[in-house]
Amino acid sequence: MLVIAQHSISDPDKFWSAAQALGDSMPSHLKLHSVIPSVDMKSGTCLWEGPSVDAIQTFIDNSVGDVSKNVCYEVNQAAAMGLPQAAMAAVQN
Repeated sequence: MLVIAQHSISDPDKFWSAAQALGDSMPSHLKLHSVIPSVDMKSGTCLWEGPSVDAIQTFIDNSVGDVSKNVCYEVNQAAAMGLPQAAMAAVQN
């Protein structure tokens, strides 16, 4: 399942430092496809792949929830445009 995570960030330095370190603690059942920060680094949108919205929401909240408000939702793949090909192939298999 593909999931969008939208972040409203209260402490950009701490958030993005923690985000950089996620590779070391990323559970094997989650994959981060895209990270798209705003110019001021106070907002961000990410494309994740995982077993459920709740699994991704919990991981993000446990990782950066002290410095951001995070809203996650499932992607409507039939209506989406411009999804990464690797993500689409993985979800279809």
